[in-house]
Amino acid sequence: MSEGRHAIVLAGGASRRMGTRKEWLDMNGEPNLLRQCRQLRLVAEEVTVATDARQDYPFLPPEVGVARDRVPDRGPVGGICAGMARSAAPLQLIAGCDYPLVPLRAWMRLAERLEADPAIDAIIPRALGKEHPLCGIYRRRTLPIWEDALARGELRVMAAVRRINAVFWIPEGEEEKGYVNMNAPEDYKDVKERLK
Repeated sequence: MSEGRHAIVLAGGASRRMGTRKEWLDMNGEPNLLRQCRQLRLVAEEVTVATDARQDYPFLPPEVGVARDRVPDRGPVGGICAGMARSAAPLQLIAGCDYPLVPLRAWMRLAERLEADPAIDAIIPRALGKEHPLCGIYRRRTLPIWEDALARGELRVMAAVRRINAVFWIPEGEEEKGYVNMNAPEDYKDVKERLK
């Protein structure tokens, strides 16, 4: 881990389509959020959960930080700002809690690619026919862009991404199948089957 890596798990969403908070969903006997934090700890020195002010996670180990949204109801942009503010690590891994299947080797490839080119601000997967900016790695120097978007009320993640020097990475084979966005009960059922 040459540059210093901080993983931010975004867990503040309302989960309207799922009908329940995604971070609490059971994944083989442990909460989804705990499983993700445990996995990301294998590729990052620090892990922080970015969430709204209404949530507590008593199951998280003490080494996992919690960053509360500074401005409520501002979606992933607010969570990214709160999370990045917690750590000066040059590389910031952004992981939505609705992406429980991204393999560790994919995170490693993304980090190594970004570390290899200091001119790049971010590397974002393009898989299953779309971009996945909430499964990307960003340099902390992009924080002013996110904060500006938050201040202006621009909450579309890709709008901020277009203002930085981001490159897209296309995973292949089994790695691509990990970029499933778990939004609805049927997605959760599919994820559970794949984890068996």
